[in-house]
Amino acid sequence: MNIKVVGDIRVGKIQPSLTGNPIVDDVLVQHFCDRLKEKLNSLQPSVDIIPDHFFDATKPCADIILMDRRIIDDLPDELLMNFKIIDIDHNDILRGNITEAVNALKRYDSGKHVFAM
Repeated sequence: MNIKVVGDIRVGKIQPSLTGNPIVDDVLVQHFCDRLKEKLNSLQPSVDIIPDHFFDATKPCADIILMDRRIIDDLPDELLMNFKIIDIDHNDILRGNITEAVNALKRYDSGKHVFAM
């Protein structure tokens, strides 16, 4: 299973940023991914956590996407409706707080509805 973390987008018409600094965004999103991977691999091995700075809503993908709520608010619903998206609090990505993400992934894995566009 692949999980992509979208904290900023660097392509397209709408390019929301986590902090306004791409170098800082790289480090923060990677830190969030590393912490999440460490936790999830202790629960379920073989999970790849991938930072995605180049999310493209025109290219379908089967991965689960953890996306900053602020980005979801900026993008039209019709662009996101074909993806498996779980919304994550902006501050959780900034601070590397993975608790909400882990709980949402557990609910998603158990078949419960986590996020609806």
